[in-house]
This record gives sequence, structure tokens and C-alpha cells, in this order.
Amino acid sequence: MGCDCDRFMEVWNNVFTQFDGDGKGGYTELENKNIDTGMGLERLTVVVQDVDSVFDIDTMRAIRDKICELSGATYKEDEQKDISIRLITDHIRSSTFLISDGVMPSNEGRGYVLRRIIRRAARHGRKLGINNLFMAELAKTVINESKDGYPELEEKKDFILTVLTKEEEAFNKTIDQGLTILSSMEDDMKANAKTVLCGADAFKLYDTYGFPLDLTEEILTEKGYSVDKEGFDQAMKVQKETARKARKVTTYMGADASVFDAYTTPTVFSGYDTLVDTAAISVISEDEESDGKIVSKLVDFLGEGMNGTIIAEKTPFYATMGGQESDQGVIVTEEGEFHVDNVEKLVGNKYAHHGVVKNGIIKVNADATFKVDAALRQATCKNHSATHLLQKALRDVLGSHVQQQGSFQDGERTRFDFSHFKALTVEELQQVEDIVNAKIAEALPVVTDVMTIEEAKNSGAMALFDDKYGDSVRVVSMGDFSKELCGGTHVKNTQEIQAFKILAENGVAAGVRRIEAITGANVTAYYKDIEAKLVNAAKVAKSAPDALAAKISAMQDEIKALSSEVEKLKAKIANSAVGDVTSQAVEINGIKALATKVNDVDMNGLRNLGDSLKEKLGDSVLLLVSVMGDKVNLIAMATDSAIAKGAHAGNLIKEVAATVGGGGGGRPNMAQAGGKNPAGADDAVAKAMDVMKNQLA
Repeated sequence: MGCDCDRFMEVWNNVFTQFDGDGKGGYTELENKNIDTGMGLERLTVVVQDVDSVFDIDTMRAIRDKICELSGATYKEDEQKDISIRLITDHIRSSTFLISDGVMPSNEGRGYVLRRIIRRAARHGRKLGINNLFMAELAKTVINESKDGYPELEEKKDFILTVLTKEEEAFNKTIDQGLTILSSMEDDMKANAKTVLCGADAFKLYDTYGFPLDLTEEILTEKGYSVDKEGFDQAMKVQKETARKARKVTTYMGADASVFDAYTTPTVFSGYDTLVDTAAISVISEDEESDGKIVSKLVDFLGEGMNGTIIAEKTPFYATMGGQESDQGVIVTEEGEFHVDNVEKLVGNKYAHHGVVKNGIIKVNADATFKVDAALRQATCKNHSATHLLQKALRDVLGSHVQQQGSFQDGERTRFDFSHFKALTVEELQQVEDIVNAKIAEALPVVTDVMTIEEAKNSGAMALFDDKYGDSVRVVSMGDFSKELCGGTHVKNTQEIQAFKILAENGVAAGVRRIEAITGANVTAYYKDIEAKLVNAAKVAKSAPDALAAKISAMQDEIKALSSEVEKLKAKIANSAVGDVTSQAVEINGIKALATKVNDVDMNGLRNLGDSLKEKLGDSVLLLVSVMGDKVNLIAMATDSAIAKGAHAGNLIKEVAATVGGGGGGRPNMAQAGGKNPAGADDAVAKAMDVMKNQLA
């Protein structure tokens, strides 16, 4: 039955799934057995319609014939053309159904599979001589042949055709140039008698000209060549790492221009009064990373998994500005859900919601509900309002010279930069913190008034550094304590902040200090963490938390006493190790010179031993070498009288250290060094005597 002839054709293959094989001959019976009835509709249709293959059944033949019509080719006249006809027939059906199911062309996941089959079909269309756009035209045939069973194809027809057209257009912009480049690469391989395209060149085709690796492989395989896949993967890895690093310093669109410049309708911000609002989506861009930058293009829709930007005429989402980080949340339509990661205020007061489609499709003109993450907004408001209290408290404690130099608030903390000439003392920081917490406890009402800039100044409101303000400004007052110009969002009462804790204070520039602080639940979490660490430290110290300080003090005294005792023992051991070596000293020009080796004496021990020997020898210069395992310690010393006659401990060490694989130096009266060659210790001693003789000669 399993011969290569056409006498038998498999139509229906039933698989009775009963066991789980471990690949080593072992089989475990499945808890839930099943039957896989592997009969495809096309297989059955081949039998019913009595044709030779699935490409000859009515629905597929219609697509096949349309391809022949567009290309001028005749099926079953040229085997190479037949391959292209069948491939396009299969790929256009797959693409049409994938798009209908919400998959969009992209550079990852199933979106990348869709992009690959669209581009592969487009390339084979070129091979058949179709030089204009044709994928959308073929999709019409697919939809017409299958819409009875799949009515959603007709419902989403315009959407499907648009996606295919845009993707084919994008590919056509680069395919001619890419094919030319690949052709030149083939010529180079021929000239150099190579049959493998290097990975770097294959990646260049992918990264610069949009050729998927399998497309390059397919083209080359037809001509007897192959591709270095490992080299391609390495080039891809390098590119991703470079892009990842660059991403830290790039933004979605440059400040000078964006794809939204032609859209001039400003966005109305409704987020002061509500966290949920509705509006029609006005404009969408698809955002893709290229060479470490975000490249945007206007589109009519975004599919699942696609990164993009949404602008509407109204939004409750606060955009990043004035030091306050933007809101996050979701934009929901009947067909999809878009998660907002951050919001940017563009030129012309347009609020750009950056994010990704989590499911479904987001279309231009669709009615949408904009939902701000309430918990994150509240946490950010707490930090922002606390910053106003902080600035006033700093002015009260440090003086009126304190001016804001920058700030940052998100849901985690507040960071406040201010003008001040020196670090704050512990007492000053505590005083500032106490003032802020006192104002929180007073439950001051937070009131916002809109007035002219002149009215704001006359009211005594503080302007935050050198901000530029319009004709109307928002003045935020917290009781009679703080009044500032601010466009950010705030709590309604200071009591909502709950608590305030300064974490750090440091300098960031000349005359500019920075305070980092937390509020609300983050303060509670901070103290819980401190408490856990305290309890753990007390446990390790075998003490109760309230007695830990006394226990640590006692332990430090004990450590100090033990350290002193250890040093005395080390000195005693060192003296014992060296014995009475004073008799080994050689007198040179009235100075006693000594070089000797000891074992297992650390640098502190050598210093103590050297001082002891100097006392015994009087006018002298000496070098001590100690071997400790695979390391060598050296120390040289010279008395004032020896230095006067030419001795120099630093120069002595420099010349000797090389013999033990080390280096070092120091002052004329003392120098030290280390080495990694214990075998050279005896040579170091001998070398030292020669150097000392030369110095004292």
C-alpha cells in the first residue's frame, strides 16, 4: 500500500491515540484517550470531484486560474512555473484566513510567519512575470470561494485587502534592490569558487532589504548554493544587542518631527475630572524598531502583538511632562484591546498613547473607551503632591534660596532636585520629613484654580523653575502651606498621601542637591522590609531586636581585643619563624644589611618583624621575604642613617620583586611588594644583597 505509485491515495487516516511514548521504548497509557480523524476537507473533495490533487478542486482551481490569468502562464506546461502557481495558491489562502483571524504581519511570532508567506508569494509572483501588486486581487477570489462557509471573510474583506496591499507594497519597495544585491553576491561566490553565502551577507539582505532568511535560502538553493545559518544567527544576535543598548537612549519619534505632523487637532485632556472616557480613535501609527530607533508609519489599524501609537481628540491619560510620569492603562474597542505603556505630549498638544495591541484589532475611527490605571494614577498623585509639600518644607528649613531644579514622580517614588550649597545634616533631613508628615496629618484640602499668569503671581504662587506658561495656568494650593503653578495631577486632600519618608539625599551638580522619597503604601513596605532585616540581624547576633545595638557594641569590643591578641601572636610567631638572624647581617660602609626568608608571615607580621629587627640592628637596611602558599610577600626597610649613605627601600623592592613574579615600590624608608612565584624566594634574597651592596658602596 505504501508504494511510490499513484495506485493508492490516502484520504482518511484515523489515529487512535492511546499511549504516551517516552522515546526509549516505554509507553504509558493516557488518562484521556482519543481518536484523531485526520481527513481534510480538500482530501475528500479530491475524491468527490475526481481530480488529481487539491490544487484541482473547484475552490483552489479558481485561485489557480486567477494566478494564470494575471501572469499569462498556463498550468501544467512548465514544471517550474507550476511550482510557483501552487505555492502562491496555497500562500494566498493562508494569508487571507490568517488576517481574517486577526494576525498581522510583524517581525515576530505568528505575525512573522504571515509576513514570510506573503513575501514568499510575492516573490514567486515576480518569477511568473507579475510585476504589479496582485495579492489583494487574488484574495478577492479566495474570499468569494470560501465566504459561504466563512462569512467573516466577506465581513472583513476591506481590512484583509488593505493589509495585503500594504505588506506587498512594503516588500516591493525593497525586493528589486534586494534581488540586485543578492545577484552581485552570487557573482562574488562564483568568482571565488564558493557555494555558501556568508552569514553576514544573508543578514544584510534580511536587515536592510527585508529578505527573510528562508527566501534567500530558497533563491540560492534553486541555483545550487546554500547559506551559513550560524553566521546569520550570530549577526542577528549582535544586532539585537546593539538595538537593546540603543533603545535606552532613543524615543519613539524625534522632537523635531513625527508622522503625526499632518494631524493638527489638539487632544483635550479630561483626566483631571475622570479616569475613564470615550472618544473615537483619530489616528494610528505602527512603531517598529530599526537600527536601535523606533520608526513609525501611519496605518489604518493595528493587529494583535503590534506596537503602535494612538491619538484621539480626548483622553483621560496624563502625558509625561513637568516631571510627572504618564499614566498607563488600556484603550478598548469592540474589536480589540490596546495596552498603554506611556503617553507622550507631541507638538500641537497631541497626546500620543504608546503601547501594544494585546488582543484583537484596533482601527482608526473606532469608538474607544480610555481607561486609566487608577491605582498607578493614585500612587503617582501621592508622590507628586508630596513633592509640593517637600519644596515648601525645604524652604522653611534651609531658606528661600531653595528653588526646584528638576523633579520626577511615578508610582514608586518622588525625586526632587533643588538649589542648595551643601549636604543636608541628619537633623535638617529629619526636620523636613517631620514637616511634610505633619502637613499630611493636617488633612489640608488640595485645591486647583485656573487663572492668568499675572493673577497667579499676584496670589503668591511659586513657578517651578523656568517653565513656560500659557495665558491660563493651574495653581495648586494645599491649605495655606503651599501654592504652586502646576499642570500635574494631585490628591484631593493631603491625608491621602498617608506617609512620607526620605530615602536619600545627595549632590547631583554644583549647587544642586537631590532628595529621593516615597509615600503611601511604599512607606509601609519600606518599614516592613527594615523590620524584617532587623529581626534577622538580631537572630544572627543571638539577641533581641531592642538589644541589638548593645550586643553589636559588645561584639565590636570583643573583636578589637581578639584582634590585638592575634597581632601579638602573629608577631611572636614571626619572631620564632625568623629566629635570631641578626648574626646574618653584613656590614657595608658602616651600615648593617640583612636579607632573609621566612614562611607563612603576612604583610602585617612582616612589618612588625622588620621594626623589631631594625631596633636590634641599629643603622641598617633590610629585606624580608615570606612565602605563604602560592603567594610571596616582600618588605624592605631602611634607617635614616642608611638612607643618608645611599640605601633606598623603594628602589630595592623594585629590583627584587621581579624575581618572584611581582612588582611594587615605596618610600626610601619602607616599601613592600607581592609576587606569585614562591620558587624565586631564595633568588630574591640573593638579589637583595647585591642591590644593597651597590646602594651602600
